[in-house]
Amino acid sequence: MPDHRSTSSHPGSPEVPAAKSTPPKPSDSAIERAITALQVEEGAFNDFFSFCKKVNPKEFERILREGQLVQYGANSVVYPQGENSDCFFVINDGQVEIIVADQDGRNPVPLVNLCKGELVGETGLLLSSVRSASVRVPESATLLRFDRETFFRLLGTLPEFGHYLAVTLARRLEKTTAQLHFYSNTCELSGSLDFFDLPTVFQTLNISRQHGMMFIFSLTAGILGEFAFSDGNPISARFQHLHGEEALLDLFQAEPKVNFGFARTIEPPVVENPIQIPNVNEFVMHAVHLKDEMQELLQKLNIPDDKLVKRVHAQLDWTGAEFGECARTVWNELKKEPRGFHDLLALAPFSRYQVVFVLSQLFETGQITYAELTPYGYR
Repeated sequence: MPDHRSTSSHPGSPEVPAAKSTPPKPSDSAIERAITALQVEEGAFNDFFSFCKKVNPKEFERILREGQLVQYGANSVVYPQGENSDCFFVINDGQVEIIVADQDGRNPVPLVNLCKGELVGETGLLLSSVRSASVRVPESATLLRFDRETFFRLLGTLPEFGHYLAVTLARRLEKTTAQLHFYSNTCELSGSLDFFDLPTVFQTLNISRQHGMMFIFSLTAGILGEFAFSDGNPISARFQHLHGEEALLDLFQAEPKVNFGFARTIEPPVVENPIQIPNVNEFVMHAVHLKDEMQELLQKLNIPDDKLVKRVHAQLDWTGAEFGECARTVWNELKKEPRGFHDLLALAPFSRYQVVFVLSQLFETGQITYAELTPYGYR
């Protein structure tokens, strides 16, 4: 990360003079590198940091040194709608919220949440226009700030950056098209979650205040989940063996390769034991945050699929109230016999984040370990 840091919640945005000359023409070698970038495996440019890892290490270091790492506190505004575009940002940690208001600044509507590795502010630089939306930090975040001159220098001297930017904008257009389709034809809609962005689906239903049912289908058309909506708010949820908020959280954490269908109804669906999600936008951000934390925990755990887990101690030692019920459930399952990671996910009535967190703590405190297969069974 760059050495430059700022701790202000809303740093100043000094005017950066526009470049006086056009970007230099790429050399033959640069064009060859761009062609190579076009041939990398699918998904190589999922975010800014994965793009950086694909370029020459010296280029990677140079790019990061061009940026300034800025810390934003809760409820701070990165930039307001209508401000002159003089820089773009890369989310280094945390999340930001994109908000669009009327021309007079009224009726602000949160459109989408962006997380680590995503860009904000680049469109205004490309179009030489004012900011089309406000960017707010709901909790806290660190962003890499790049000025206008750096932006156009990267475009002119690093063709891979142009390709990455084109892919990023194309993906956003794809999501926007899907979102508009929601608004115009939410009576019956279906698709693959490989194509539709799950947070966008939930936020769009919430903004459009739809009543209806969303179903999650396996690739063989079996129903894996059912979600009821009233005025765009989830009021009932089932996903695989989970119910309620745990089912909602698990849907975001699972990243299932599945299809979904939404059917709009005139009246809100009638459900038993309704759940209450006061703010869908905040819930989605929380779910995405837990998913990111879970991925980090999974990398540390690195549990092989063919390994079973067993208890080491006779009694569970779990301090604190958080996830205590999940810890006891996992412990009791391991009391019966050694279990695999996926078995524990399927047996415990909690979202996978809770199960992963509990396992990481039990491994860290030496209360569980891997079971070894012997001629007499697992020991």
